[in-house]
Amino acid sequence: MFAWMTFGLVVELLHGIKLGGYLLDPLRREFWTLAHFHGALLAVVNLVYVRWAEDPALTSARRTLASRCLIAGSVLMPLGFLLGGLAHYEGDPGIGIFLAPIGAALLLIAVTLQMRSAWRKT
Repeated sequence: MFAWMTFGLVVELLHGIKLGGYLLDPLRREFWTLAHFHGALLAVVNLVYVRWAEDPALTSARRTLASRCLIAGSVLMPLGFLLGGLAHYEGDPGIGIFLAPIGAALLLIAVTLQMRSAWRKT
């Protein structure tokens, strides 16, 4: 959470000093805003997930898989947005954007595993 909140402050600083390389590039601005938002939000999701991480309905292997998928997805998705806006072509994001859907898939796996364990419990 600290890293993505700090990144948000840097983005605000770039606005404040009116850095042309940032302000004149709408794709970079949008992707870096998405990186900050997703990174900070997913950090909060990780903090909330701690409450359910020790759910006895999850087997040890599934608990480990769900936790690792959540952590990896929480890193890859915002990193994909950050790299996609860092070096990009005319109107297309950079190649780093391919990390975002991989991260999203890992997050879906984590949510699915947790959801299935909740259904089994009831």
